[in-house]
Amino acid sequence: MALKIPLDLNEAFVSRHAETDPTTGAPIADPVLDGLSNAVKLAREQATVLANLEKAALADRTQTPEANVLRVATAAGKSGERVAAQLDAARTRAKNEIANIEKRTGAPPPPKDSLALSIEAEIRARLAAMPPKQREAALAKAKADNDQTVIAAVLRGPAMLTGLGAAQLEGIRHHYRQHTHASDHARLQRLQRAVDAMEKSGRLFVSIVKSAADTPMARQAAIAQREAEAAAAHAAGA
Repeated sequence: MALKIPLDLNEAFVSRHAETDPTTGAPIADPVLDGLSNAVKLAREQATVLANLEKAALADRTQTPEANVLRVATAAGKSGERVAAQLDAARTRAKNEIANIEKRTGAPPPPKDSLALSIEAEIRARLAAMPPKQREAALAKAKADNDQTVIAAVLRGPAMLTGLGAAQLEGIRHHYRQHTHASDHARLQRLQRAVDAMEKSGRLFVSIVKSAADTPMARQAAIAQREAEAAAAHAAGA
């Protein structure tokens, strides 16, 4: 088997996305991002335990090769379940936080009077009636001027009401977050990158567990063990 721990299976690839103190350069605690990092740390540690167990098992002459392979496979299965639970919990928490930030910063607050609502509707209708190039120019100017009236009108209505495509609408939303919610926007990007790094490490860990637990020799050893246990149970009951 010869399990090897990839260099990419390391919590440093997650924690490097943490916000840092501009004065000291030290990472600033973020419970959500730290949870992702800790989950990958557990994965790395458990992968190392499995690699060491495999090395010891291969050198163990007091047991049959089949028994040693089965011992490693059983440990890999249990380790996989434990790590998967923490990875899933950390990912779910991060995804929920990302969704909350996106919802909170996706558009300006709704207007407080009917006149403002009417103006927004007129802006959307005007944009929808424009030829594509003219509409693009109008939106480019609105972004350049950071025109909150136009931007708000666009973001508080579906793309079809302004004649925009989904990608264009998201471009306006990205601009709004970046310029109006800079801190949230920066954290959103950090969390998204951290989740990507965690998921990559998770896939690496799964491949390690699979290479230890799901091999022809391990499957055959498990079958032989079940047959032996069944035979022993039958004999005891006879």
